Amino acid sequence: MTTDTDTVVALFERWTALWNGDFGEPESFLAPDFRIRFGSRPEGAPDTDGLRGPSGIVDLIARHRAGSPGRRFAVEGVPLVDARQGRVASCWYVTRADGSQKSGIDLLEVVDGRIATVWSVTGVRRFAA
Repeated sequence: MTTDTDTVVALFERWTALWNGDFGEPESFLAPDFRIRFGSRPEGAPDTDGLRGPSGIVDLIARHRAGSPGRRFAVEGVPLVDARQGRVASCWYVTRADGSQKSGIDLLEVVDGRIATVWSVTGVRRFAA
């Protein structure tokens, strides 16, 4: 499978916008059978292994944002792209309303121009540039 670099980087940007509350047209960039694999369960979230499709992740993110207002997600650095495999990975961080931060790494698998699977690992440490 080959996916061009610009496409997968744009999908990562759209994924980040989703976590920032932009819930418009998730079907345009998430595959119908979308899945997410968290390294650990997100704060206050139910088991996510059974979550499927765009509406499942939108519901999860909406609940997460409602329970933790004021969070802002951002990509840190330039995403790393393997266009031949249709994958993009990037470090990211979230700034909470109180100014504290948390970081993570997401790996997105792209199939037919949409995000099919995300592997997400979150931590409590952010390294200085």
